[in-house]
Amino acid sequence: MTYNAFADWTKIFGDFKAPNVLDFNQFVSHCRRNAEASAAVAQITGSSLREIADRQLALIRSNAEHSLKASKEFVSQSSPESAASRQADFAKNWLEYNVNGVREIVELGTRSAQEVFEVVNKHISEQVKEFSDAATSAQHHNKKKAA
Repeated sequence: MTYNAFADWTKIFGDFKAPNVLDFNQFVSHCRRNAEASAAVAQITGSSLREIADRQLALIRSNAEHSLKASKEFVSQSSPESAASRQADFAKNWLEYNVNGVREIVELGTRSAQEVFEVVNKHISEQVKEFSDAATSAQHHNKKKAA
């Protein structure tokens, strides 16, 4: 004789009855709210990605322009000492500019993540409240039936 694990499960859960709390209109409303929250998250994310990409492109373009200008200036310097001084100034300014640019990009990403978190947190809080209310009303309904 072979062992049938499914038979054991049907013995254990055979008499289990789930509460009937599914309302089709509530289900459709729930799906619609999920879609709205997803659309809001997608819109925030897309907008943020565009903004970050634009800022990165501006940084790259500016770096290329400044590098080209600096290389022309370095070649035209009359003495190695003045060229070295100009290169040090260029490196300092370049570093400060790029650190500030990266800081801006990180702040954009952080702001976007915070906005997404707020949308998702609000949506989940609403779902938990809705589930809690449905469970409470189902419990009251079952008590009324039993009495």
